[in-house]
Amino acid sequence: MSQNLNLLRQNYCRPGTLNNSPNLFALERESEQGKAVLAKAPKTVLRLQKFNPHGLLQTYRDEGTGAELPIFAVFDLEGSHRLTSEITMASVSTSAQPESLATYLPFQKTQHFVSNINAPRMRAERLAMRTAAIIGIICALAVVFSHTATMTAAAVPFLLLGVWSFGAFFAYMMSEFLLDRICPWKKLVVTAEFDGILPKTARETALAAKDRFDNLYLIVDQQKRWKSALLRDPLPHALDPLLIGELKRGRRSRFFLLDQFDLTKAEQYLADEFATW
Repeated sequence: MSQNLNLLRQNYCRPGTLNNSPNLFALERESEQGKAVLAKAPKTVLRLQKFNPHGLLQTYRDEGTGAELPIFAVFDLEGSHRLTSEITMASVSTSAQPESLATYLPFQKTQHFVSNINAPRMRAERLAMRTAAIIGIICALAVVFSHTATMTAAAVPFLLLGVWSFGAFFAYMMSEFLLDRICPWKKLVVTAEFDGILPKTARETALAAKDRFDNLYLIVDQQKRWKSALLRDPLPHALDPLLIGELKRGRRSRFFLLDQFDLTKAEQYLADEFATW
């Protein structure tokens, strides 16, 4: 069992309740008949573990590169088995749906590492800007001195500014072209993959919760398991994910822990589901 997931349950799950009211569509709930059903139907209370998604903000530092990465990964049960995040100095983009549970993963903390690996390019950028400014000045002075006899005093400042701007801009664009080839900007792309099958009991729990919750997620321990060209080879997976249900009310969401389980192998799944007696 994952120690990280056990600590996540211990520190970020608290007893909570959920009213098990009739499962009507939003269109039905807003109608007069729907309101009457909701008012008269007997209500039962489900006692669940309420999950605080801020527990997903935990990170660890990769020993080989020093990159700060999320400890956990989140997969939508109805989504892709692959979660990818592209991290640059200025932005973070993920393959997860906006406003999903995966948006809590703290990929922004990895941007400091991306800045470090781009330090040579940033130094080259500053040198290129200074060099372009100097070249612009040299061009402006060369033009002014070569046309001193034919220029009026009033025209000199405008000519200086125009020639300097053109020379500096041209020099900077040429240096950018060369830098993009010699020392391009770097980004970090990390990927988590879910490779497993839910056991029969966990699948039954998820199917029963599917109509009660808006989204179902799996949280897995991803420490030292992110895949990237800049990271060392990931450790083998030994997943015992948490099954999380999301309940939306307007712009607010509540999350509940529904189950934790060990994944089954394909052979065991086939034996459990399709064996004949």
